[in-house]
Amino acid sequence: MSARRLAGALALGTALLSAPAARADRLHLDSGGTIDTDHWSIDGDTLLIESPEGTIRLPAKSLVSVERTPGAATPSPKPAERSPAAPAAATHGPTRSDPEAARLMKEGNEALGARDFEIAVQRFYAVMQAVPDEPGPRVGYAAAEMALGRDAMALPVVLDGLVRKPADPRLNEILGDLRNREERVEDALAAWTESFRADANDRVRDKIEKAEREIAAGRDYRFTAAPHFNVKYDGSVDQDLVSAISDFLEDAYTELTGAFHEAPGQPITVLLYPQQAFRDVTRLGPEVAGLFDGKIRVPLAGLKSLDGDARRVLKHELTHAVVHAKTRGACPRWLQEGLAQVEEPRTLRSADAAHLASTVRADDPTTWPHQAFSYPAALSFTRSLIANRGFEAVVAVLGHLGEGMSMDAALEAVYGEDYEQLARRWADSLHEGGSE
Repeated sequence: MSARRLAGALALGTALLSAPAARADRLHLDSGGTIDTDHWSIDGDTLLIESPEGTIRLPAKSLVSVERTPGAATPSPKPAERSPAAPAAATHGPTRSDPEAARLMKEGNEALGARDFEIAVQRFYAVMQAVPDEPGPRVGYAAAEMALGRDAMALPVVLDGLVRKPADPRLNEILGDLRNREERVEDALAAWTESFRADANDRVRDKIEKAEREIAAGRDYRFTAAPHFNVKYDGSVDQDLVSAISDFLEDAYTELTGAFHEAPGQPITVLLYPQQAFRDVTRLGPEVAGLFDGKIRVPLAGLKSLDGDARRVLKHELTHAVVHAKTRGACPRWLQEGLAQVEEPRTLRSADAAHLASTVRADDPTTWPHQAFSYPAALSFTRSLIANRGFEAVVAVLGHLGEGMSMDAALEAVYGEDYEQLARRWADSLHEGGSE
């Protein structure tokens, strides 16, 4: 939030900000969401919102403005006072309180599992309307919106859920995920820590540990924003190099989003590390030249100018980001890596082609890219698909994956053959010398 917007919020008056509100207020947040409450305050840098089940804490800078209502908030009726037509709030999930909500919840989960995210959004939203105090549908709704790249739709639903259930581990975990995608890593760490406190598990522990490493490595990093990127870099990196990287990324973004007919829904975070810091944060070996894990992470290794190798690494990782957005995260590794190499661009070395010809067999699926993954195999198979029907055909497959189709169904829709048939054809061509 800008200083001007924050000043506008603070100009509402010292008494309003330093003491709990006497009347029902609507808090407008920088995410675009709103929270209705009659007990809130600001303590230093923290916005405190009271709910019947505890206090939720948000950064004070997330408060944009406060809308005062004419009178006190109308408390929610007790369960015994509800109209028979109105669904009761679920305490153990909608299955115990509302059969229709239970049906919609089941359909939402099935749609989420089938990657039909628009249907999942509709079903979970309907459940939220029926049982607003239940965290489950809010988590499902947020997950579906995030998969669609619509974080701005997910965040207010999660924040409102945390007003109702401040300690819920699922809501706190997904809040951490959202904050991390905004590159607010410290806020993400706080939310994940709260989640872990309520429900200790390895998944959230891994997120906490990675966030701690990222914060430690980037404590003194500088930040620059480009139209489609947020770039963070070590202070020792030459500013001219950072500018060259930003310009290159913007040009590559225009090229790739045009080629794949897809643009990520929010700015992409790019982290430029010294070599050792990259290893410390990612826990990857020296053979890894870059990583996309929702953010583009690249070790600069003393780079002084944007050379050809650096350009290839950056374009490779940016291709991952665009393909991930296109497929809603459903692209198999062999195709992800194949397309990233195509876009670098990289060609297959003769030694790699000879090795594939000697090891890949048309009658042995364990030698095909989905089981015997290697970068040369991924590149070769992907190039064979492009040679078959052109690049647009592969883009069409990615679109089908993003719509929830299986890989076989997507390939059959475009090529008229499933993965097995195409892989056998590719393997045969390796021995004939007709394909990379």
